[in-house]
Amino acid sequence: MNIEAINNINFNSRSERDITPYNPRKNRRHNIDSVISMSDNDVRRLAYIKTINNTEDKKHKKLSSALVLSTPLAAGAASALLEAPKFKLFSRDLTGASARALNGLKGAGKWGIMLGIAYGINKVRRYFEDKSPNFNRFTNENPFLTFGASVAAFAGALALGGKAVNKIGESIIKNTKPQSIIKADKRIAEYADKFNANSVVKYISKQMNKLRNSQTLEPLKAAAKWTLGWSPALLLGGAIAHEFAHGREKDVEFVKNYSEMKDIQTRLAQARIQELSVQNRALKAAIASQNSY
Repeated sequence: MNIEAINNINFNSRSERDITPYNPRKNRRHNIDSVISMSDNDVRRLAYIKTINNTEDKKHKKLSSALVLSTPLAAGAASALLEAPKFKLFSRDLTGASARALNGLKGAGKWGIMLGIAYGINKVRRYFEDKSPNFNRFTNENPFLTFGASVAAFAGALALGGKAVNKIGESIIKNTKPQSIIKADKRIAEYADKFNANSVVKYISKQMNKLRNSQTLEPLKAAAKWTLGWSPALLLGGAIAHEFAHGREKDVEFVKNYSEMKDIQTRLAQARIQELSVQNRALKAAIASQNSY
């Protein structure tokens, strides 16, 4: 049973205390009837609350989010360290630390845009799942087809987004006065020179050059370069794998909790039927005894 298939119910409307009526040792008589009469949706809701508590759902979601959010940072670091320290901005060919910083910002920005598009597509899919039970059933019954459609939508959005950004950039340059471009170009050059001359930046650049030219670390350079270059994909893949494994864990835990609660509800109902049967037989015996006089 897939937990996502019941996500149209507001499970957060009850607290963990609602699970306590299922403990028969602590029950009072008035609670037994309320447990027996609970609807299947209420039982599912309580099973879900217990599931997310037992599986530490909040902690796992934070870990997945941290892995995803660190992806643009890793991409920025990879671009800054691995790409040549050159960056063309307007008519300026920037070099040195400022070029590395801009390469890093460019790399982080690309991954940030891709993750933003993926997040938007996922939000749209969940919106339609919440609004349409048929669509929700289709996505749950056809996970591979849904995944393929999401990938296609992602690729299309990237292609269209890239064209839109290029057109916007061309439009801005076309409608900007030449004097303003020259002025901005000059300021950029001044800021780049100041950044490269900063004592902290110079110290970091010096240490990085030492590491880059170190003969001692030569055997590790290839592995470090590969790890750094693939770090965004590795982090994103780790987040997806972790989310998938945690989702499977929640599915198994939910089925177990739901089954246990339904079993308790069934046994309480059977015990109440037996109790009522005994009471009914006693009443019939009393009536028969009175009628015999």
